[in-house]
Amino acid sequence: MINNLFTHNQFYIQFKAPNADELISYVMNKEEEYIEMPWAKGCKLKTITCPWQEIGELIHPSVDLFSQHLGKSFNYHYEEGWINCYERDFFQEIHDHADYADFASVFFPQDQENDFGKFYFFDRHNNSLNTKWKQIFDITPSWEPYVSAGDIIFFPSNVLHGVSLHKSDKVRKTLSFNYQFQ
Repeated sequence: MINNLFTHNQFYIQFKAPNADELISYVMNKEEEYIEMPWAKGCKLKTITCPWQEIGELIHPSVDLFSQHLGKSFNYHYEEGWINCYERDFFQEIHDHADYADFASVFFPQDQENDFGKFYFFDRHNNSLNTKWKQIFDITPSWEPYVSAGDIIFFPSNVLHGVSLHKSDKVRKTLSFNYQFQ
C-alpha cells in the first residue's frame, strides 16, 4: 500500500522483505570494513560498502515487490548498497538523494529499541502553513515510520529523511540503496 506523507508526491512503501532472514544475516554478519562516504560530511556514522555482485540477488525480490505495490513494472539500475552503522551519539542529517537517484530504499535488520536512533521523513514544505494552522491540525515537520526487523522502505529520492541521535551502546545497522530507472 502506498502511504502518502506530506503531499501526493511524497510517499513511501513499507513491507517485510520477502527474504528478510537472508538480508538480516548479510547485514549483521558483513565484515566491518568501514569506508568514508563523500556524502557523510554532515552526519556521524560509519559505513560499509556492499558491492552489487554480493548483494544484487538479495535485494531484487524486494524491488520486484515494490514494483507490484506501485502497480508499475520498470527496469532499474544501482551501483552498490551500503550498511549504515550508528554507535552512541551517531546520527544522519536531513537529506535527499534527488541529484543522483530516482528512488531509494532502507532495510532494517533489527527491531528499533527505544534508545535507538529513529529513521524519519521530513516535510520540505513545512513552512507552507503558519503555526496556528499547524496546531489546529496537529501538523509536525517530521514523521517516524514504525519499523521492525526485516522491514524495508522504498521512497522517491526527493523525499527528505534522516536518523535521529542514537542513544544506545548497541550498534544500530541499516542497509541502503539508491536506484535509477532505466
